[in-house]
Amino acid sequence: MQRIPSIEGFNKNILFKKAGKNGEGETDICTQSAQLVNTVSDIEVTIVTVCFNPLKSGRGEVFRKNLDSVQAQTDISLEHVIIDGASSDGTLEWLKKYRNTNHDIRILSQTDSGIYEAMNRGIALARGKYVLFLNSDDYFNNPKGMYASARRIEEMQCDFSFAPVRDDPPNVQHHARLAPQRRLHRFLISWSFSHQTMLTSRKMLLHLDGFDTSYQSAADYDLLLRMITVGAKGCFVPLTFATFSLGGFSAEYRELSVSERIRCLHNFFRVFYSVEMTHEQVAYIINHRVYPRKYLNIYKQSQQLIRERFIGIPKGPIYSLSRWFNYNKYYFKCLKTNV
Repeated sequence: MQRIPSIEGFNKNILFKKAGKNGEGETDICTQSAQLVNTVSDIEVTIVTVCFNPLKSGRGEVFRKNLDSVQAQTDISLEHVIIDGASSDGTLEWLKKYRNTNHDIRILSQTDSGIYEAMNRGIALARGKYVLFLNSDDYFNNPKGMYASARRIEEMQCDFSFAPVRDDPPNVQHHARLAPQRRLHRFLISWSFSHQTMLTSRKMLLHLDGFDTSYQSAADYDLLLRMITVGAKGCFVPLTFATFSLGGFSAEYRELSVSERIRCLHNFFRVFYSVEMTHEQVAYIINHRVYPRKYLNIYKQSQQLIRERFIGIPKGPIYSLSRWFNYNKYYFKCLKTNV
């Protein structure tokens, strides 16, 4: 079954706020929304934000910060697509009153089965060459983020970009999650990116038919692994431009999140490496960040894959010595495991 829906199903429900002079946008319910969606445009980036009852849950203030931060992006042509899950707390009326429209805003309000179905609707509506998913309680902290990311993808001829992210409330900045090359063994095992910083080719998203809605928490991890499987390349953007709000569904349902990540990685090993691992072996890899002894060859292949597919990953100090030391450390650690 096709996951990214056809736009005909929700054309008449799109609220369109066109960018106007001095931020005074024009609000209109589109009667010709199919034409608006399909018209060839010069839009480079589509920001997709999914929300459901943000006012009821007390996230109205940070949601406004989200909207303002998108509208503050400079030197690039973009649009903001908001997918609302038929909120009952007055969100749609609140959005209609929003007036800071330096860039076009389009809003779809319909019931959905979950966040990933809503994200797939955002892909269907997107007119930009690249798409970024920014949750309603996350926001940009640098107005040059989209410009820097789009330029980096074009220069490196990649399919997606990724960057460091700032935590809210403040925590250690996620440079470690970008897996510097001295920790390449963790790169595909742990979730190395925040999708709040990932600008992805819409063509690639369409080719893979978007997010797998059978997942409740790990469909973004599954999508990344599927992109790698079909040959996608990613590039690092050396700019911290997004703020990620800690908590959320994945943190609340951690056991479910880990279980789904195990399923994702299990499928990846089977499809990409033609290796059938047991559930217990994959769980061990995710929980301990190390490959069992019999799969050390895949560990080396994975490191080579990462060096070829991910451009500009930050290197650790004394790169060659660190790489030698860590490889041997994990080699001997693998030898000790009975998994």
